[in-house]
Amino acid sequence: MSVQLLAVLANAGLMVMKFTIGHFSHSRALVADGFNSAGDILATFVAWLAFRYARTPPDQNHPFGHGNAESLAGLLIGALLLGTGAFICLEGLDAWLAQHSDAPQVPEPPALVAAGITIAVKLGLLVLSLQVGRRTNSPTLLASARDHQADVVIGVVALVGIFLARNGLPWIDAASGIAIGVYVFWLGFAPVRDNLDVLMQREPPEIGDRARHAALEVDGAVAVRSVRVAPIGGEYRIELTLQVDGSHTVARGHELAHAAEDRILATIDHVQAVVVHVEPA
Repeated sequence: MSVQLLAVLANAGLMVMKFTIGHFSHSRALVADGFNSAGDILATFVAWLAFRYARTPPDQNHPFGHGNAESLAGLLIGALLLGTGAFICLEGLDAWLAQHSDAPQVPEPPALVAAGITIAVKLGLLVLSLQVGRRTNSPTLLASARDHQADVVIGVVALVGIFLARNGLPWIDAASGIAIGVYVFWLGFAPVRDNLDVLMQREPPEIGDRARHAALEVDGAVAVRSVRVAPIGGEYRIELTLQVDGSHTVARGHELAHAAEDRILATIDHVQAVVVHVEPA
């Protein structure tokens, strides 16, 4: 079972648990966390589809592959975090205002248990998503890992809020709901920014520098005139102009170009393709 599909099933179970226990235990913080899980289900399902589609082989219409499907999904995940955070803030504010007109309801013990279960499940998903996401350099898995990290923090906030509400501070439960919404909204900015950078093909400078140094390690390379790096999903396409001795034969220049390509591929992870142009120094 893939990481994303496992996360979809886990989020579905957590959502039902939070809404049910949150409603009957009178916990606004837990209900707010339930809305967060509802958004997670859609986001994780989109990530799962994008992860699978991005790994389909290149075709005639997509010669560089389908990797940017992951960046589109990561952008959507960020947008969902922004929308979910704003909605939770409004729900928490409504609960806060209601406390001034009605007697506040104190959350019951099952709400504490549900918050604890949420923290444990999300910690497991966080570790798993980070391990696989870093190994594959997957934008969607890394965006999902940020979401799971947020959920751990949200679970802790909900747990503390429920505990304090049961111990003489009933207004804390609604305040926790607002805090959860603000945090979710803030977390939405990073995946939006990062995946827009990929879709707009913003060049990561460290990759270009590493490609330049790797090419110059080839015996016979004189200089590197230019390097261009195009991010495609979680991979990179590198184009490099290598300067060599002008007295070399065409065959020797071709050998040096291939040697530079092989060196870059061996040095830098997640490189989809390298194209080296050779010109006389």
